[in-house]
Amino acid sequence: MQSKTSNQLFIFMTSCFLAVFLFVTAAPAGEKSILKGRVLDMGEKAVEAARIFVYNSPEIRRPSDFISANTDKDGRFHMFLPPGKYWAVARLKKTEGYGPLMPGDKHSGEAKEIVIAPGMEFEMDFTVSDLKEASRMKKRIKENYFKINGRIINEKGLPVRMAYVFANRNEKVSGVPDYLSAWTDEDGHYTLYLPKGRYYMGAAVTFPPGQNSLAGRVVFVESDKVGEDIVNSVFDNK
Repeated sequence: MQSKTSNQLFIFMTSCFLAVFLFVTAAPAGEKSILKGRVLDMGEKAVEAARIFVYNSPEIRRPSDFISANTDKDGRFHMFLPPGKYWAVARLKKTEGYGPLMPGDKHSGEAKEIVIAPGMEFEMDFTVSDLKEASRMKKRIKENYFKINGRIINEKGLPVRMAYVFANRNEKVSGVPDYLSAWTDEDGHYTLYLPKGRYYMGAAVTFPPGQNSLAGRVVFVESDKVGEDIVNSVFDNK
């Protein structure tokens, strides 16, 4: 009788163990998906120590919902996500932390939309650049480009340092604008190169300036422009 009871108890305990084991091993596969890929620079070289920031909405100017570990020496990343729709960007900061991008930090620009099904492996690569690199890529100085320079100032006439001017063909800016200056100096000076045409111009201190940013000034470029100051009340506290 005791032997029979012991056997029944053993079978019961074994069944419980198997049920728990199957739940633990099977649940993550059904509930989690994988986002993986590489982060590269503009020369298509691997970028180490970058992170992928994932958001559950297109609004990325806020703390992210998920953050990957640092990319490895080959620029590879691998992160688990619940199935769903996301927007992702890659960032590389020269210093530790999660604050705004500073000069020398790199960003992948406009967020990429990702839809991940349960148990799916989604592969996506990102290309990051800093403001100077993006400016060089966008402007491609040629003989038919005109030189625009001036200062970024606030409404009190004070110069704004460590800001930049951008010019876009459309009034709404999404991701990296069409043309960018480098960061302004202590006196707020900037230089921008544009081909002939009409542009919407604005200024910002974060890169990129943000989805659907508005450039508030219309400029017609037909020749070099000297002293083209950009005045913005946003910088009144600078």
